[in-house]
Amino acid sequence: MTGLLDRLRPPEDGVWWIVASGLLLGLAHPPFHLLVPSFVALVPFLVWVGRLPAGPEGRSRALRGGFYLGLLYFTLVFYWLVVALIYYTPLAILAFLFPVLIMSGFLALATLGMQQAIHRLGAPLWLAAPVFWTASEWARGHLGPISFPWMELGATLTGYPRLIGAADLVGTRGMSFWLVAANALLAVLWLRVRQSGGHREGAAPEGPGSGSLWTRLRAPVAALLAALVLPVGYSLYRWNTVEMEPAARVGVVQPNIPEDLKLQSSRAADSARSASETLLRRPEIDGADLDLVILPETVFPLFIDPIPSAGYRGQPSVREWASRTARRLDAALLYGGIGSEDRGGGEFDYYNSAFLLDSTGTRVARYDKRNLVPVVERVPFVDPDWFRMVNYFGGYGVGERRGPLEAGGTSFGILVCYESIFAGQSRRYRRGGAEFVVNMTNDAWFGRHEPWWSRTSALWQHPAHLVMRAVENRMGVARSANTGISGLVDPLGRFHHRTELFTAASFAGTVYTSSQVTLFTRWGDWMGTGSAVLALLGIVAAGWRRRGSSRHGAETE
Repeated sequence: MTGLLDRLRPPEDGVWWIVASGLLLGLAHPPFHLLVPSFVALVPFLVWVGRLPAGPEGRSRALRGGFYLGLLYFTLVFYWLVVALIYYTPLAILAFLFPVLIMSGFLALATLGMQQAIHRLGAPLWLAAPVFWTASEWARGHLGPISFPWMELGATLTGYPRLIGAADLVGTRGMSFWLVAANALLAVLWLRVRQSGGHREGAAPEGPGSGSLWTRLRAPVAALLAALVLPVGYSLYRWNTVEMEPAARVGVVQPNIPEDLKLQSSRAADSARSASETLLRRPEIDGADLDLVILPETVFPLFIDPIPSAGYRGQPSVREWASRTARRLDAALLYGGIGSEDRGGGEFDYYNSAFLLDSTGTRVARYDKRNLVPVVERVPFVDPDWFRMVNYFGGYGVGERRGPLEAGGTSFGILVCYESIFAGQSRRYRRGGAEFVVNMTNDAWFGRHEPWWSRTSALWQHPAHLVMRAVENRMGVARSANTGISGLVDPLGRFHHRTELFTAASFAGTVYTSSQVTLFTRWGDWMGTGSAVLALLGIVAAGWRRRGSSRHGAETE
């Protein structure tokens, strides 16, 4: 037992380095959104990684250090999962623990990969660190129904849109690669300065062991300057050269229905209809020349359509109100509700759906959400029919992939709730001809109006992803959130018409787009995929060299 505990405890020499990096990483993310931590947060941890020795002890420390950094970092960023989901189910604790443990495991493996690449392959820290870190982000975004690419490191810069223009080349994970590389180069400088002063801890010194201090610092300083100047210079260039054009005039409604009321479907629907009616009659909406009016996700948390075999009539009053509203406003109307498919015999599938009506009040399309929230909307790897018997919890169906929809002479894609975190979905819409995307969401479960401490960081983290989606594809975004934050994002990543949290609000505005098809739109997440491939090749090569050393008796570990 003692031996097991020794293997599981944090590496003693790395505790404070890990804590420092974990805390700084937390400050880089919303709601703090501090700029400097994005570029320096990983320096303490990577200095510690650069000092790790070769051999079994180094591998063990790398695994444990990476895992404990992940535990601290991901707990600070994702603590809100418990707060948000506990209102739905006690499984919220598992819904928090599993993602954090999985992501921490990936970070542990990434740290081991860095250590092995440095010692087995002679890779420099400034290359090994961004490759394996970015590969770990790619991995957690490719886990099927439990994929969770929420708040990757590159997204910490969404509060500074002038700096993220290079995302139209490399995507969010490319920005993560950039930030980790900058952190790693600073760590290399730290290590070389320490080595020049006679501190030669560790078996993986960065750079030559002799020569003047400037000689030893010249290369990493030049590399760091290039790593900062080139991406920032490109971003500033794009900031001044991207030409935007109007895509559509939209009206956005934020009814502000609290989550405790949302859980009471009929009362929530009545309140939402009353609030939306009032907001839609405000001067900024009523009588405006709009192409599309957007209401939030499940603004009507009811089964909208009839299910004949189950003897269910649907919600004719909701359908009639929506049709009448579209005709009155002379605009297409998009609203959220529960869609269904009758399977006969009283059985049916149900979906988190968006319903689109044209300006005549005729329904023209229904979009069913594809990327479902694990546990709450669909329990992974479990037959959904079982959960459909438990108060319609955990058994939502997965919608079919579909292309952009049309309204008012323009085309747009729909992202329901946290589908905004999946870069590939927005990219597919753009490749299919979409001029902008609409994000319909209910963020009420991320917090409450009072007390202030019940407002979790997810309220600010969630909309931040849309800044990256806009810049990656140089297209606009319109967001309607039940309790906020609602607003429009332009192709430069600027947020317009930003609403206040937990207030009823509505506005009309122009969604802008561009005619450009970016490299990211064409090639996708080539930086993330490339890093994953390089990491895999590095692991294979390091393992091959280790076996070769053992066969020839050269294993000194």
